[in-house]
Amino acid sequence: MIRLSRLFLLVGLILGVARLGAADSMNMKTDILSSYVKISAALAADDFPAAKTAAAAVAEHAGMSDMNKAIAPKATAVAKAKDIDAARNAFKSLSAAVEPLAAGEKGYVVMNCPMMHADWIQTSKDVKNPYYGKMMLTCGAPKATK
Repeated sequence: MIRLSRLFLLVGLILGVARLGAADSMNMKTDILSSYVKISAALAADDFPAAKTAAAAVAEHAGMSDMNKAIAPKATAVAKAKDIDAARNAFKSLSAAVEPLAAGEKGYVVMNCPMMHADWIQTSKDVKNPYYGKMMLTCGAPKATK
């Protein structure tokens, strides 16, 4: 009976740790997506300093998660960009890396810029193009799903 109690205790402990890991993973995903959306909005508003700050936050959040470590260097490239054009160029690969995190998530829309041949994620269906900013703010549309 004591062995059985210990076994249940051990199984409960393992399941509890697994749930905590899953919760941390979901929180990290949410943190990455919400910071990413701030980069997108800042680039759409031609706000280079805000884009760099938000990119640094994405890099920090992604660097803490083994599942998202590949995102961190792409976000760092945006954060360390010398100008807004370089940030927008680096944002293209960051968007490709973050897009799978948004798949199936409520409140996120994957958009496509046909001129840049690139996607980005935002929280509204109203187009706010981060690749061209105010110059062509409404260029793009929700990405067609296959």
